[in-house]
Amino acid sequence: MKNLAKLSAAIIILSFITSQLLLAQKSSIYIPRNIVKAYEKGTRSYDGKPGKNYWVNHTDYKIQAEVFPKEHTVKGKEQIKYYNESPDTLKQLVFRLYQDINKKGNPHETQIAPSDETDGVQIDTLIINGKGINTKVRGNIFRRGTNMGVFLSGAQVMPKSSVDIEVKWSVIIPKESRLRMGAYNDSTLYVAYWYPQVSVYDDIDGWDRFDYTGETEFYNDQNNFDLEITVPAGYLVWGTGAYQNLQEILKPEIYARYKEAMESDGVIRIVREEDLKNGATLKKEKTTWKLKAENVSDVSFATANSYVWDGIGAVVNDQGRRVLTDAVYPTKSKSWEEVAYYAKQSVENLSKNLPGVPFPYFKITVFNGETMGGGGMEMPMMCNNGMGGTPAGQAGVTLHEIAHNYFPFYMGTNERKYAWMDEGWATFFTSAMLKSLVKGADEFTGNVSGVGRTMGVEMDQPMITPSLAGGPMLNFNSYVKASVSYYVLKDILGEELFKKALHEYMNRWNGKHPLPYDFFFTFNDVAKEDLSWFWNPWYIERGFPDLAIKNVKAKKGSAEIVVEKIGGVPVPIDLVVTYSDHSTENIHRSAASWKTGAKEVKINWQIKKEILRVELDNTLFPDSNEKNNTFELKK
Repeated sequence: MKNLAKLSAAIIILSFITSQLLLAQKSSIYIPRNIVKAYEKGTRSYDGKPGKNYWVNHTDYKIQAEVFPKEHTVKGKEQIKYYNESPDTLKQLVFRLYQDINKKGNPHETQIAPSDETDGVQIDTLIINGKGINTKVRGNIFRRGTNMGVFLSGAQVMPKSSVDIEVKWSVIIPKESRLRMGAYNDSTLYVAYWYPQVSVYDDIDGWDRFDYTGETEFYNDQNNFDLEITVPAGYLVWGTGAYQNLQEILKPEIYARYKEAMESDGVIRIVREEDLKNGATLKKEKTTWKLKAENVSDVSFATANSYVWDGIGAVVNDQGRRVLTDAVYPTKSKSWEEVAYYAKQSVENLSKNLPGVPFPYFKITVFNGETMGGGGMEMPMMCNNGMGGTPAGQAGVTLHEIAHNYFPFYMGTNERKYAWMDEGWATFFTSAMLKSLVKGADEFTGNVSGVGRTMGVEMDQPMITPSLAGGPMLNFNSYVKASVSYYVLKDILGEELFKKALHEYMNRWNGKHPLPYDFFFTFNDVAKEDLSWFWNPWYIERGFPDLAIKNVKAKKGSAEIVVEKIGGVPVPIDLVVTYSDHSTENIHRSAASWKTGAKEVKINWQIKKEILRVELDNTLFPDSNEKNNTFELKK
């Protein structure tokens, strides 16, 4: 009985401690009311794990499409099976028609050339559970912005059931306003945002009805795709998924090179300039390329009749699993001869270093969108990149876009609302590993100085502000500020604990839809610490980073250095101590120095020489005011 009483008391105490920890987590970070409801319903939990009632929907697509390059048009039909795993009865379906961004009169945040304005995506046929829907009758559907809703008066989708959908459509690919995709000429197209897509229905907002206006990008479920892409004679196709009939299309020697590239540690020229002159495919008429992709958030493809094709294999784990990294580009793109190799290095670095998770797919193709400058665009297993002006620029955009295969694709994050949850990670990984691709390349210090200059100005918004709000600081928040915040977090936790927390976050939420709070609470859970002192100033509140050296007292054998925290955002302390013989020593303290809320930190440092000055080095941490960074000692 005594043992039982002790056990009961222990359980009560443990329950109390747990409840207090949960209460602390609830109260230490502000959570909007609509998101709190998810925790109340049990779809999310305050330890950062998916809740016991969590669910996520998904879709199977069978798409048959034909490309008409000279007309810049894609015509297709698709069979869709949408699975409702939610506890809700769906009384309507919402479809995304992304290219309605080019529809005359529709809102958009990027410039649309008058020549690219259209009547939008043409829906010729829509059948739901065998019943035809007249899309011209407003009582059946609503079509606003880039969304099309269909009311299901007699065919509601019950919980834990599915619905069958058939769509026949056509879309014009823009040739001037090539927003992340487009027709680069009459024989070269990168096709994305192209098929009628079932929107996301989640535990926070229900149907995602936010318009695609050109700024914010992805938010998709993990789906299965069966693709058939028909193109004119002589055209090649690269796309998301595994080729199903490549041997039936390519000439034997070219197919052999393709197979060789996967096993090669050197770049294999799969399709060469002479192959294009002689014809790379077996047939003289149009061909249908078949691809299949499972558990991916989206699909895209590219087609051209004048692009060469390079490939090389990357090893992504200790068991020797290989990923094909390939690059396709016109022969005039001389800067692209190294891109397949950059892709290999990117995949291997991402797999083994950061995030340190084996690349989730079996291939990645980097396509050259000729007129995109140095920028790029990501899709699962695909990138649409421009020509960088330098090797570092070319390697950087390659690494960055490939990194997106983890965030948002592997993770399923809502980039429409929280672009920093994927752009920030891609920028962080790139800045951390770019120098391993190109010697001397440095993206990180520029990001750090950018945060120092910009964070806390009038137009700056907290990162938690939904990206849909747009504004001039959207890119700064999504890329630069977020990436530097992850660096500060890694410095606080140390590399081992940081990676452990990151891996746990990825394990818990891959293929789902994590929120910022799932990220915050998972790191709290793994670190066994409430990190709200870091989350709040960096992500939730307004503020800026600024440290100053308040005082230095030196005496024989030791020095006391007082560092003052003037800004509200915690950052690491990096000091350079210069001695009378002009030798230097470096002192580093992580941003954890400020976790108690202290406004000053005293650092006692053992010295053997006379000190001339002490400086704050803001090369690796952001600082908004450099004028208070140096303390000169009087002789």
